[in-house]
Amino acid sequence: MKHLKNIAVLVMAVLLLSSCGSDYKKTETGLEYKFFVQNDGEKPNVGDFITIDMLYGTVDTVLFDSKKIPDGLTFPLDSPYYKGDLFEGILMMSKGDSASFKVSADSFYLIIARAPAVPEFITPGEKMTFEVKLKDFMSQEQKQMQDAAALETMKHDAEVQLKSYLEESNITTTALESGLIFIEEEKGSGRQPKIDEMVTIELVVNLLDGTKIFSTVDRGEPFEYQYGQKFDTDGLEEGVGMLRKGGKATLIVPHHLAYGAEAKGQTIPPYATIVYEVELLSMRSKEVYDKEREEQQAEMAAQQEVRKNSEKSLRDKYLADNGITVTPTASGLYFVEIEEGTGTQAMAGNIVKVHYTGKLLDGTVFDSSIERGQPYEFPLGKGNVIKGWDEAIAMMKVGGKATLVIPSDMAYGERDSGTIPPYSTLVFDVELMDVQPVQ
Repeated sequence: MKHLKNIAVLVMAVLLLSSCGSDYKKTETGLEYKFFVQNDGEKPNVGDFITIDMLYGTVDTVLFDSKKIPDGLTFPLDSPYYKGDLFEGILMMSKGDSASFKVSADSFYLIIARAPAVPEFITPGEKMTFEVKLKDFMSQEQKQMQDAAALETMKHDAEVQLKSYLEESNITTTALESGLIFIEEEKGSGRQPKIDEMVTIELVVNLLDGTKIFSTVDRGEPFEYQYGQKFDTDGLEEGVGMLRKGGKATLIVPHHLAYGAEAKGQTIPPYATIVYEVELLSMRSKEVYDKEREEQQAEMAAQQEVRKNSEKSLRDKYLADNGITVTPTASGLYFVEIEEGTGTQAMAGNIVKVHYTGKLLDGTVFDSSIERGQPYEFPLGKGNVIKGWDEAIAMMKVGGKATLVIPSDMAYGERDSGTIPPYSTLVFDVELMDVQPVQ
């Protein structure tokens, strides 16, 4: 298979090379063109949707081949961007035509591709060759009609799929007036949620074919939102409103209560039926919710203040317990040299490679390149790492080893980072593996 692929690439290259010969004609604007197949038929207009096969490249390199796209490229035909461009050539073609066009590589990249610069492999003044077959074209009105017909087919197919799903799953529950199919799996107790209350739910979202879209169960955290402030589909909102605390239900939401003709990314197609598994865990008023949030934020702020005020005493105790007596740098960094390096001195702007283990003062390891088996590489002095690292690594030579005690204001400060709490002094055991100048 690999050999066939290589042969295909070779054939394409030969086509490009053969196109570089003579027999090209030139328009008044300077576009060079040669037809392999030319019909005397209707030609596309600017704004029409065209479908083409296209291969292009330089004298010795194939840069793109649309034959990897089964149905070809379809896009609206623009008016020429400059005299002698590719679009001028396509406007000369009829359905079924095949032609070769030579255009300025500089202009193609800078004007049509809108690249910030011409690629280095392009020689100034070089021409690019485009092999184009015009497979079909249609007006904007025809394209809209085609798209509408395709959507109508998708809608019909989706409705057939829903009917088959209900039959195969032996679901006989009658749909509500809205079209929602509400299947109660477990009765709840108490009342139903009120508009603007904060509700907490477990939620699993699937398509009819079983494709999972989202799951609070998988992420290990329920979802909380303000009921009545729709965050997903009308069908989900209606279904949640029918539940009581502790209640569970399966909601089968047809497309008109879901996303309709709109696709959602690559996962949810137009006219998709959505299946929700939902459990109502709790309800509380917005006022209670806001008060709890304020209390939580106040508690977090108090905890952060305690951490901030205790950081120095905890750091001093760590230094004393570990016999670290070095004088900190002006920034507050403690640099404990374990083994002096004998290689190149690291300097700002170098690309450095470092092995490290990062720990909290209590010994908790939060990261280790050694465990990953891959040194960490970064440009020194460019702010790509915490300040303590930029300062410390610049004090080392290749082969050197050191322990760094880095105060929070040289690390993550008041922010938490994964398992690192706010206002944490960090300890790193580091080894400088390599230093390279920027290429």
